[in-house]
Amino acid sequence: MQGNGHHDSIPQPPSHQEMAQDALAKYQEVGTRYWIWVSIFAGLTLLGMIGLAVRLNDGFDDRAAWGYHVGTMAFILSTFAAMPLIAAGLRLTKAHFRRPFTRIAELGSLSGIVIILMLIPALQVLPALQGRSDIWFDFPLGAPDAWQYIAITTMVLAGLGLAYFAALPDLAAGRDHLPPSWRQQVVSRLSLGWIGNLRAWRIQYMGTLTLGAIYLLSYPLVQTLIVSDFHLGLIPGLKDAIFPATVTLFGLQGGVAMLILLMFIVRQTGGYERYLGVDQFWSMSKPLLAFSLLWFYFWWSSFLTFWYGRMPSEIDVLQMLYLGPYRNVFMLSLFLNFLGPMIALIWNPVRRSIWGPTIVAVGILIGTWVNMMRIYVSAASVPDSEVFGHALVSIPAAVWPAGPDILISIGAISGAALIFLLASKIVPVISIWEIGEGLRLVKIRRFYQRWVRVIAKSH
Repeated sequence: MQGNGHHDSIPQPPSHQEMAQDALAKYQEVGTRYWIWVSIFAGLTLLGMIGLAVRLNDGFDDRAAWGYHVGTMAFILSTFAAMPLIAAGLRLTKAHFRRPFTRIAELGSLSGIVIILMLIPALQVLPALQGRSDIWFDFPLGAPDAWQYIAITTMVLAGLGLAYFAALPDLAAGRDHLPPSWRQQVVSRLSLGWIGNLRAWRIQYMGTLTLGAIYLLSYPLVQTLIVSDFHLGLIPGLKDAIFPATVTLFGLQGGVAMLILLMFIVRQTGGYERYLGVDQFWSMSKPLLAFSLLWFYFWWSSFLTFWYGRMPSEIDVLQMLYLGPYRNVFMLSLFLNFLGPMIALIWNPVRRSIWGPTIVAVGILIGTWVNMMRIYVSAASVPDSEVFGHALVSIPAAVWPAGPDILISIGAISGAALIFLLASKIVPVISIWEIGEGLRLVKIRRFYQRWVRVIAKSH
């Protein structure tokens, strides 16, 4: 902070009590606009259920008809469900700027409920393991279904536990602040009688670190299983050892982009401008740029293997995924996920703003949706007669979305947003106790001719 030499002219940070009163007042308010958005997302989710009912009525014989269903599931996994990774990683590294938005990131774990529900019909369209390429090697103990459920359930439970442990102090604050109502009763039950003694804080601290670490470890495993069974194992001739790491990187980029977008929405519609400022958007734009550059690096590393190998089966894979029916889709993703963010975010004025990273994040989310559809729809279009071979016999034509596919995609994404919206009025959407902890670590000190913020190292 910069001043004219007088300490009184320096803007002082609010006290913990002032911040808590302001945040709890916003948390208590449930206006008409909130219920309008709840109604909109609930209606769109219902439309998605109608689209799913149409697909279920058609059965599971045509795997190509379920490609957009699987792609939408992968999109939610690579955006909403990737946000807790950011919260867990920044908490482990003791980043100070993360305090206002960790709650937003942690609530992304609730989208795991949508992913599990979508996984149930998705697994029904997978062909038998025997005779085709897969990672299971005829493993007899329930593969792939049982292990898919175990891995995803572990990740989802760890994410829900992380969000719950981190929210306990704020649930207790909401319990004591809300007027008597059904909402206050729900919050009171969830708070588990939290009183904030030393033992409770130690348990809460270790719980958030442990569950965050479990989520960090389980997320790459889930991405590996999903992409192996629904993409790599369905395209004969596709041998890409780093692709599970590639889609995990796609998830990190999509998670940062989704977090920035939600930060912007919460800031603009919830009145949290004093908490979600330029510092938060500027700080998150840096990993967003890094992940965008890595997006190209991982893709290029895989592409070169097929390009220089030039075996007939490898040429067919290139034609199918990049140069043939999905060429325009891939080029759009290449621009939105790599070229656009790189061109925009290399400029510090764009990074050091609120609108700049947000606009780039919206483009990345569109590119991620397009890319997930290309990856999983193309694999689903390969007929069984070729899945069990060693190379593609012909290049399948592009499969474009039908009415039920559009409804499923819109409905599933709206369902994840609806769960987030409902949870934001049970748990304060910003972490009050973490911001308060950060305020106690900040002092305004004189440094030569300027006043600066001095941030102490947290435990």
